[in-house]
Amino acid sequence: MTTPAFLSSRNIGLDFLRAILILEGVLYHAARSLPGGNSWYYVADKNPSLIFSSLIEFIHTFRMEAFFFLSGMFSAMVFLRKGQSFFFENRRKRVLVPLIAAFAFIPGIMYWLSSTIKGVDTSASGLLAAYMQLHHLWFLVSLSAISFFVPARLYQTLATFARRLPFPLWLAALIIAANSLFVVKFAVKDLGELITLIPVTARFCVYYAAGYALYLNRDAIPQLAKHPLLNTAFVTLLAIICYSAFFLTMKFNLQGVAKYIPVLLSSVFSVIFSYWVIFFFEKLRMKESRIVNTVVDSALVVYILHYPIAIGFAWLLDDYLPDNYPVSYVLIVTAIASGLSALCYMLIKRNSFLSTLFGLKAKPAKALVSVS
Repeated sequence: MTTPAFLSSRNIGLDFLRAILILEGVLYHAARSLPGGNSWYYVADKNPSLIFSSLIEFIHTFRMEAFFFLSGMFSAMVFLRKGQSFFFENRRKRVLVPLIAAFAFIPGIMYWLSSTIKGVDTSASGLLAAYMQLHHLWFLVSLSAISFFVPARLYQTLATFARRLPFPLWLAALIIAANSLFVVKFAVKDLGELITLIPVTARFCVYYAAGYALYLNRDAIPQLAKHPLLNTAFVTLLAIICYSAFFLTMKFNLQGVAKYIPVLLSSVFSVIFSYWVIFFFEKLRMKESRIVNTVVDSALVVYILHYPIAIGFAWLLDDYLPDNYPVSYVLIVTAIASGLSALCYMLIKRNSFLSTLFGLKAKPAKALVSVS
């Protein structure tokens, strides 16, 4: 990898990576209906799958971390190339407007769906109270807050700091900062979702800042990519250790401090993985294709719309799918939620107003051919 080549032009591989990180959320939300996890809208009467559930929980510890890291890197690139005004306008169109549009109907749908699953009546007061919950839209709120309220000068200062520190110490600083905010999150978790979102946003801002600093210090990337901590064998070994920790915790139902050992191990992995996966996908040099471009373009819309669909079909299909095939159950729900959301994306894409609401470019109308 040469310095001028790193993001010197659009890299569809990194765009595709960002889309995959978003879309994995569909699988995660479908899998949450399996027994053994935290409270959820609907827990299916299925046999638990320790191997699969451990994998899902492990992926969940680095998916959004890598997403915010990548977002920070892209933000730095846009800031340097297009300027602050373009960046804010882009964030308004691609993040803030879709957030507002989604928030207009997602809490209401989720309130109705949750009431239907529980078999309770709905009410106007209940509907209003439902709009105090962000559901899966929290990451758009966090991304908006980080983009609009954290000054770029802070990221530039951190980039200078990162350049001066040896890479292992910089990684350690990121891990300590992220874990400290993780502790704060649990300390305030009973104060409500909006309060909890503050340390959550601050924690993901650490990853965003790291990605931002990486782009500003991109001249050091050729040397950084060869660091032993980013060696594929080491990253793979660390992934196996983290996954094994999740599996053993679930298998033996560990409680207390032991319950958080997999999370702490994964906090180390998530920082290292964020660097490694970006270097990996950047070097792939993927070529644009219709399928890849569609996945990239549709990812946010599919993610916004899948949530009630996945939960609804997890509830509807529970009695019709065998209890001893929990993974098949999750994959079927994931496929249905993804497929129906993708269908909605295609319909939205054809309407200029809806395209604007969801941060898309409307599909151009076919030009009329004159017949002479």
